[in-house]
Amino acid sequence: MSFSSLAQLAEQSKQLTKHMGGLDLPQLARGIDQIESQSRKLASKASKPTDPTDSRAHFLLATSGIDTKSTHNALNTINLRSTYEPFQPIHDTDTKAFLRHQHEQIIVSTIDESRRETVVDFDSNFETSLNYDWERTKKRIFEELGHSQGQSAGSNKSLRQSESGFRGQASLGLSQSSGFAPGLGQSPTTLEVDFSKLKPYYKVVHDLCEARLQSAAFPLARSFTEASREAHKSQPNPKIQETWELLVSVLGEPDVRNGLFQNKTLKERVYATPYLMSPYNSPTAASLRERLLKGSKTYLEKQYMKHIEAAISENPTEAALGGVPSLINTIRAFVQLKYGRYGSSSQPRLEFLNNQAVWAQIYYLFRSGHGKEALELATEIRGSLAPADQPFVDYLNSYLTSEDRALSPSMQERLLSDFNQRIRYSSDTVDPYKLTLYKIIGRCELKKRTTPVIGALEDFMWLQLALVRETKSDTMLQDKYDIEDFQKLVLKYGPTYFNPNNNNPLQYFQVLVHSQQFERAIFYLWTSRAFNLETVHMAIALTYYGLLRIPAEHRASDPNPFSVTEDAQGHQLACYNFTQLIHYQARIIAEQYPTEALRYLYQICLNTDLSPRTSGEQSALCHSYIQELVLQAKDYSSLLGSRSQGIKTPGAIEKYLPLIKVENSQQFVRKLTIEAAKTKSMEGRVEDAIQLYNIAEAYNQVVELMNRQLAEVVSNPGVQSNGGDSGVNIAAIRRQTSEYKNDPKVNQQILPRNLETCEILLRLVEFTDLYSRGKYEAAVNMIEDLDLIPFDADTATIAKKADQFQGLDECVARNFPDVLLKTMESLYRMYEALKTSPYDEAGRRDHINMLKRRARALMMFAGSIKFRMPADIYAKLNHLDVKIWA
Repeated sequence: MSFSSLAQLAEQSKQLTKHMGGLDLPQLARGIDQIESQSRKLASKASKPTDPTDSRAHFLLATSGIDTKSTHNALNTINLRSTYEPFQPIHDTDTKAFLRHQHEQIIVSTIDESRRETVVDFDSNFETSLNYDWERTKKRIFEELGHSQGQSAGSNKSLRQSESGFRGQASLGLSQSSGFAPGLGQSPTTLEVDFSKLKPYYKVVHDLCEARLQSAAFPLARSFTEASREAHKSQPNPKIQETWELLVSVLGEPDVRNGLFQNKTLKERVYATPYLMSPYNSPTAASLRERLLKGSKTYLEKQYMKHIEAAISENPTEAALGGVPSLINTIRAFVQLKYGRYGSSSQPRLEFLNNQAVWAQIYYLFRSGHGKEALELATEIRGSLAPADQPFVDYLNSYLTSEDRALSPSMQERLLSDFNQRIRYSSDTVDPYKLTLYKIIGRCELKKRTTPVIGALEDFMWLQLALVRETKSDTMLQDKYDIEDFQKLVLKYGPTYFNPNNNNPLQYFQVLVHSQQFERAIFYLWTSRAFNLETVHMAIALTYYGLLRIPAEHRASDPNPFSVTEDAQGHQLACYNFTQLIHYQARIIAEQYPTEALRYLYQICLNTDLSPRTSGEQSALCHSYIQELVLQAKDYSSLLGSRSQGIKTPGAIEKYLPLIKVENSQQFVRKLTIEAAKTKSMEGRVEDAIQLYNIAEAYNQVVELMNRQLAEVVSNPGVQSNGGDSGVNIAAIRRQTSEYKNDPKVNQQILPRNLETCEILLRLVEFTDLYSRGKYEAAVNMIEDLDLIPFDADTATIAKKADQFQGLDECVARNFPDVLLKTMESLYRMYEALKTSPYDEAGRRDHINMLKRRARALMMFAGSIKFRMPADIYAKLNHLDVKIWA
């Protein structure tokens, strides 16, 4: 070989690696013999015996049950000297052999290069999907912290001031037990929240949505009360029922029959304006507080009357009610039962008239909500009372007949004078029921907020509600006792007073409701895991009527959903993040009950009647949570609807869109569905994305995704589905494509280029299948029918096809080199079969010549598009062409 030919070979070898210059590959600095020498040195070092192991290590391993001697012997049996097989040296002067070796290395490198783009794309998509999932997971964690870990910590922090004033129940003079209310002093049964208990509530929420769609009033609190009774029928909890009944009374829901209001109705958001939007000192806000106080007081009075009737029923002989069970006789029997038979009293300070504790009877009539009957009894016995006590009948009459339960200034002055002279400083000897009646009617000595007859928590709460006044301003500072003062008193003692053993959170919840601290009540009850179910639905009931204040700005990352702000007048306004609570509840049930979860999310938009900024934010949050629900759903059709044979069936979202302030329902659902489809596509869930795009009637995007799937099958036939849940379902794609082509309305929405690409890819999938099954002639015929590859060596035809190749869709173009190689291999297989045939016919020779011409035409075409082909593919094509022409 001449020097010039060696120089040419050397130059050609440099050209082989020219296209890899940008890959920063290391340059070959050592010969093969040098690399082999270094490898042998490393192997000899590895085969040398190691230093003896420390005896302490032997002892440690032995105590662990390891036989070090046998293990050492087993390791020594490994011979590393034969690890490296000897190479035939490639001398630097053997340029031809060296270039052949380099050529092999370049082919390997080029194969890696051809796959590098695919690998980079995969890594990029995987990283994008991973980052996307992490962002969603991080957001979810923040929101869950707001309802579990964050709340538990936040509750202690926010209520610390409330608990700091606790000094024990003796400070209020209350007994530890309730004294009369069933289960009041008992710990509630621990509730295991499961879906069977949720179902009764689901039905109420569903009925609520239906009523809201029709703008009809709905008895929500009473409906939830019945649902709660149904949910806990296997393990009844009287305290839960009491709490719901309290809410019904505070909210002022009228009587209901067959799920409908009778006579009066209570409309959605009826209290929102006075409670959420009116200034605290405004007459409308004060009137609402008075109304709510009346509802709480009425509940306690009815509850006490039930206690009286139950006590008499359980002890009929001792009560001696008699044959005329009138209300006054019932109260007389209860006093008889409470303090023994006439003349034998356990309360020595009681004043008796005709052997009857009349002041106790008047008080219990008053306490059980029968003021009119108390006045009748007082009027009946007036002549028998001491002269100094007879004006009490006038005080009582004036109190009961006034609208705001307030005495006239002159009568108030007379009562206070009478109280100060005869009762205030004689509390150790005066009848405690008389003292209590004077205190309530005249609002006397407000700094002392209890009396000797107040023994149970409910009695104490009733007394505070009877003393609180909102609608009439007091002239004297010492006469002031309003709802704010009552709230401060409750917070002063805090949950450790009203729930000392931390086993009856509903009791403190009731106290907070009585004091109209609804936000704090929901926040406190949510910290008790056993009552999460009740908390969610009580919050919905309060929000429905407009009695739950939300923050002016939603902060999803804030772990504490409870906050307190101040208005311009310095009044504290508590807020609770209702949106966060509902979102959490919806996510818990979304997997098994997506449509029910959707109905919970609709309740977020109850707060869209507030300020424009807050309303807009609430709507946007609701919409985003609905989109999140769609992304997590397994059955898109139930939520978004479906489309079959040109007929669109609406889903649950579209039906209730008026509840979330959406005017153009079709546009909203389509936008929501497309956004979900984009997300699924980013996550690599192409099948879900196709389904969503199809529901959104975005047919062009459907075809584009199907093309991506088909392209994947062409390059990797193993991803094709065989009827299972995974893989690309080619049959389904064929059916979908056929349906689109046969529907003119759909067809006109799809770019012709995309449909053409889909047809080409379907044929290429079929070609790949024929090739893999050894049907080489049928595979070549398929390619010939596609007319993508020239089989005629005519230069003009080849140039035309090369130009057409430039316009192919990327899904086809990126698979084209592999298609060319399989086509050439098919030609070669056909050539080999004809070449080895024992028959030497003219037709066989003609067929062989035709295969050679086709192979040469294919090679010329490959050379025209060489810049778009990996080097290893081109090298293989060239190798096969040489074999055919050999």
